[in-house]
Amino acid sequence: MGPVLAFHRISNADAARITADAEAAFELLEAVDRTGEPIGDIDKSWDGLRYLLAAAKVDLDLLGDLDPWAGDGEPRVWTADEVSAAARTLASTPFTVLAEHFDPDDMDDNDVYPDIWDADFCREFLREHYEGLSTFLAFASAKNSPVLSRFE
Repeated sequence: MGPVLAFHRISNADAARITADAEAAFELLEAVDRTGEPIGDIDKSWDGLRYLLAAAKVDLDLLGDLDPWAGDGEPRVWTADEVSAAARTLASTPFTVLAEHFDPDDMDDNDVYPDIWDADFCREFLREHYEGLSTFLAFASAKNSPVLSRFE
């Protein structure tokens, strides 16, 4: 199936618990119900977005120390301040800025995951997930919430 990257809004207490015990994230995520809230699942667009952000020189690291190939590896906890900064960065960077750097050949040459970038739907796939992540982070920022990100 391949690694997908998801972001989850959590409480400060949950962030402290996960920071102390990364395994707690798995149990916590099964119990959290955020029905009606924006979703932070960016599917397999994560590496394409990472590529576009870097090419556009946007200072936002979506992965941090996360290893997409580690299976259910340790999650990353974003503080409320980091979430707010990321939300501001995305809000000030429309996808059109990133789209200028969409280069399927270069993405393939640089082994950007997954190996799909020459397909017709890819630019729209990246736009939808970028805008969804932007909406999610803006919502989490407005709630002054930390966020947990992990590969699923």
